[in-house]
Amino acid sequence: MPELPKARVKQLRSLKQRKGREELGLFVGEGPLLIEEALKAGVFPRYVVRCEELMEGTRDKIDAVVARCRQEGIEVFDAARADFEEGADTVNSQGLVGVFATPVYELDNLLRREFLTLLVLDNLRDPGNLGTIMRQAAAFDCDGLLLLKGCVDAFNHKAVRASMGGVFHVPVISDLTPEDVMQRLSSAGVWPYVTGTRGTSAFGVSFPPRTAFIIGGESEGVQPFWSERDVIAITIPQSSKVESLNAAVAASIFLAWRYQARR
Repeated sequence: MPELPKARVKQLRSLKQRKGREELGLFVGEGPLLIEEALKAGVFPRYVVRCEELMEGTRDKIDAVVARCRQEGIEVFDAARADFEEGADTVNSQGLVGVFATPVYELDNLLRREFLTLLVLDNLRDPGNLGTIMRQAAAFDCDGLLLLKGCVDAFNHKAVRASMGGVFHVPVISDLTPEDVMQRLSSAGVWPYVTGTRGTSAFGVSFPPRTAFIIGGESEGVQPFWSERDVIAITIPQSSKVESLNAAVAASIFLAWRYQARR
């Protein structure tokens, strides 16, 4: 297989930064499992890079993924360890990364759906939490994630890795303002529910066909904006032993409850 060109080494290095990902419209998915999940979802990497030196213990899996990529006409490059690690982000890499085009979605298209479940994420800073939310969103048929300004990048290496392939199944729309989201949800007739430690128990609510859950980040919660608007506050009943639930755990519970009700 051809050696990774120096221009691609430079590109991989730039994709570690949000600015680079946004300018190039690309992101990195790391590991054979993630690339395999992308292929299952019909999402094909622009190119794939492997490092023979790091493939110990995963060679058979990587060989199978590489063979599938070549079958699909996807470029596959070999890289020396030093060059490969310019793009890899894990401490103990498995020796395979794929470079993907960042998907672009239109909120108006989502808002036309007759049945709709959205997550609006506010002040979410941790990429691992966001990745886990993307994974659960895929598991429970969430129709899209709306990320407000200030949230971590959904295509951050760690977020993509933590999504376990969920990033390839759930539309993500970023860099939104709460004012814009509220206006567009209201215009489309989508009911917004603000989640937190106070409000009506979510388990006693009959959610309408078109629903959005607004979930705050790990330490700050949602912005004061939401408490000043005509929205319904809901909560997950819990003991007083902890102050609040982790954002990813809370999102999973709301989505699972919603999924069961829709079924």
